[in-house]
Amino acid sequence: MALTPAAGAHPSVGRRAGVHGALARGAGAGPGAGRGPGRVAVASTPGRGPSPSTAPGIVVLGMHRSGTSAVCRILNLLGADLGPGDDLLRDYDNPAGHWESRALVACNDRILAGYGRSWDFPPRLAPGWEHGGRATAMLPDLSATFASVYGERPWVWKDPRTCLTFPLWRRVLGGRVVVVLVQRDPAAVVASLRRRDGIPPLYGVGLWHRYVRAAVIGAAGLPVLNLPFERLVADPPAVVERLAADLGDLGVALEGNTASAATSVHLDLVHDPQQRTAPGRLTATVEAALAALPARSEAFVAPRWREPRWVRPFLYAYRGTWMVRARSGHPLRTGYA
Repeated sequence: MALTPAAGAHPSVGRRAGVHGALARGAGAGPGAGRGPGRVAVASTPGRGPSPSTAPGIVVLGMHRSGTSAVCRILNLLGADLGPGDDLLRDYDNPAGHWESRALVACNDRILAGYGRSWDFPPRLAPGWEHGGRATAMLPDLSATFASVYGERPWVWKDPRTCLTFPLWRRVLGGRVVVVLVQRDPAAVVASLRRRDGIPPLYGVGLWHRYVRAAVIGAAGLPVLNLPFERLVADPPAVVERLAADLGDLGVALEGNTASAATSVHLDLVHDPQQRTAPGRLTATVEAALAALPARSEAFVAPRWREPRWVRPFLYAYRGTWMVRARSGHPLRTGYA
């Protein structure tokens, strides 16, 4: 697969395919705790207008099952606001917490549904789709929802769906955003998707391709920190300390204790660490491109590659039997494969 220039829901909010995070059972209070580093923020100040927060923020981008929950919790423990505690998702597939806003997950589901798709059957959107009439009509809802979640403190937001929808969210968020791009061995991602959702391995590889490509292209031009999940698991204290320092240099100063935040990573909660369930040749070229990304970029230059030609027909063909049960009465439109 040659690296070349290229173009860029309906599932219930409760059915999650976020990371099986490496999260501590006791590294800090769960949803509903008070303010401050290591705590989930309480509700934002009532009566705030519909404009999104002007505070600097962090968007964590990464494919489902890539470690984004672990990274988001670390950033919260360092002092970044997660939003209202009663808005956070906490489901059986990740009992330590997804650290995601339920309201913003619902927004992403509505965006994907607007294009006839979902997290597990993602659209392939043309360059500039975020400026089209359908996308522009969603902006008031997205802006108002984001403003209801975050206040005037530095914040962190993660939802793997945002890999797909981030170009539209950039119109909402403006420029005071740093992206933390979380990568994980695609073999582990695919194994985790299979165990959690019953997704066939080759379908999982196709999803990985579409999400990762969309995230990398969507982050172009922004400050980006590149964070391989395996590196975090191998040496949490050093990686967390470097992460906090880099964020400060890029304009998001977090004052929490890095050593304490690093203790939230627990190896016994890292699922499917190194299981080869799909041929590595299907991901090798993109893995090499990701491995060559700089650890830190003030204005990220995205390596562009064409989506492998097999991904689109494969996603379309294999979306069927295992997900029909979740699609009964809601047929997917076929115009956005």
